[in-house]
Amino acid sequence: MKRIFEALNALMEKGEDAMLVTLIAHSGSVPRGTGSMMLLGGGGRMEGSIGGGPGEMEMTELGMRLLGEKRCGQRQYVLRNRPGEEDGAVCGGEITVYFQFIAGGDPAWRSVCAQGLACMNERKRGWLALSLDGGAPWLLYGEEKAGCCMPEEAAELCRAGCVRTKTRFALPVQIGERAVIFGAGHCAQALAPVLASVGFCVTVYDDRPQAAVAERFAQAERVICAPYDQIEAHLTLDTEDYIVVMTSNHSGDLCIQEQVLRADHAYVGMLGSRNKRTFVYKKLMEAGIEQAMIDRIHTPVGLNICAVTPEEIAISIAAEMILERAKRRAC
Repeated sequence: MKRIFEALNALMEKGEDAMLVTLIAHSGSVPRGTGSMMLLGGGGRMEGSIGGGPGEMEMTELGMRLLGEKRCGQRQYVLRNRPGEEDGAVCGGEITVYFQFIAGGDPAWRSVCAQGLACMNERKRGWLALSLDGGAPWLLYGEEKAGCCMPEEAAELCRAGCVRTKTRFALPVQIGERAVIFGAGHCAQALAPVLASVGFCVTVYDDRPQAAVAERFAQAERVICAPYDQIEAHLTLDTEDYIVVMTSNHSGDLCIQEQVLRADHAYVGMLGSRNKRTFVYKKLMEAGIEQAMIDRIHTPVGLNICAVTPEEIAISIAAEMILERAKRRAC
């Protein structure tokens, strides 16, 4: 969602119109879930996806036509095989898609876009509500709101998942899970861009000035150079963080794990050999870390795809993190 808001904001700053395509309902087997979005500009698709394949091509064509006509629309699509197509080529479900025309100078959308980006940058939970009649949207996060006047049903709309009424469709603002990589070596350099490309907000932390260099991690939101034994002074970790420990030595990994495992986190992975695992686990138990917390460490980190190179290792770690993220979102 952040990339969609960034692209929309860029269009609006230039005074250009946009079309926001949102999947507001689905049944059966479909490629993307309710709340999936795609942004269209004058040149076609800019960001996002609501399914891919022939179906998305049809939606893009309609969206571009509506964009040219400066109007909104809503349409149902039955994802079935066409005559002559091979069985299984299409998922086989049904979706309802809302096409929201956004004028380049629309003040309500300008406000929502700016506040939405602020919400995501500050990692605040929020809700975006679209008016299905083409009216103004609104955004709620914390005690602040943007867009049109807050409707009476706001409390009913702002839930954990997507909510649809006769006149509105509300969805949570995805702030993007944060991935904190401890260690700024070759594997971290390969991992950071992969995680950023799949929606993680990346922070890199290393105690070596020559390694913790922002230019080496262009896709990271933050690069921190600080002692490993002073994490709390430089970075506040929370329960939704995904943590990967891959420092250059056993003592660095141990130092970080002793601090990290004092609280719950969405994911904790550690790169290293069996010898490192044995060493670190033994020291953690001696330090009083509960066995249950130690058992939550993903090590060897990543899915087992026989990865060898930093790039392969990065893919295996990212795949495991995507899997864990999907499990948490499904809860």
